[in-house]
Amino acid sequence: MNRLMRKLLPTLSMIGFMLNTLNVNAVSISTKRLYLAPQTKSAAIYVVNIENKTQSCNLSLKDAVISDNSIIHPAPKGKTIANSATKLVRFAPRRFELGPNQHQNIKLSFRRRPGLNNGEYKGLFSIRCQTDNGDTADGKAKMVSIKPSLVLNVPLIVHTGNLKASAAFESVKLTTQQVEVTMSITGNRAITGDLELVEKKSGEIIAVKKDMSIYWESPRKHVILPITKNVTSALYIRFRENPKFGGNLLITQQVN
Repeated sequence: MNRLMRKLLPTLSMIGFMLNTLNVNAVSISTKRLYLAPQTKSAAIYVVNIENKTQSCNLSLKDAVISDNSIIHPAPKGKTIANSATKLVRFAPRRFELGPNQHQNIKLSFRRRPGLNNGEYKGLFSIRCQTDNGDTADGKAKMVSIKPSLVLNVPLIVHTGNLKASAAFESVKLTTQQVEVTMSITGNRAITGDLELVEKKSGEIIAVKKDMSIYWESPRKHVILPITKNVTSALYIRFRENPKFGGNLLITQQVN
């Protein structure tokens, strides 16, 4: 990681940015989730090329569906999505090229359509990047160029009013090596935050599931948190919602 940061981040501000990115093969992005609302009408995401070849990137908004265990996926082709966010968001640029170690800032903005009902609208912000293998060894252009394609789908949530949610732990089971947690929500919006296993006496976080989302369309989520060290006191489970994504829930429960 230190070598990569020295290579990509010539300034302290970019170092701070890189510590919060998601790396996948040739590209890093600055956030794993995007949120827009009347109070938060704009957002930004950085894309960084960590390869030594130029990347050609195209951006689009896709419809999304929620499957079992509250997991978000691209919607099947031709499926009509009632709460689609794709027509509520503008973004630019839509395509760009990134040279080695370069980054691109993409700006998104919320636009409310007349007559739209208050609610939560969802989509996936899709970033597709390709790299060209270049010329042949003798300098001549290839007749056929293989371009590996990388696609990142970032969940996009749009709120068009004041939405509510509550959360509870339905089941918490302790074994010698892990804690199994089933969590559920009620309300009309998703929640996103950190699910933490905490040692009560020291306050140390023993295990964590970061940026965990639960969607109202599939309002239960089952998670396993491993115990990888000896603990000397009681444990408790804590879920802390991330206020950047529209809420501030905090719930805890002792692990028995």
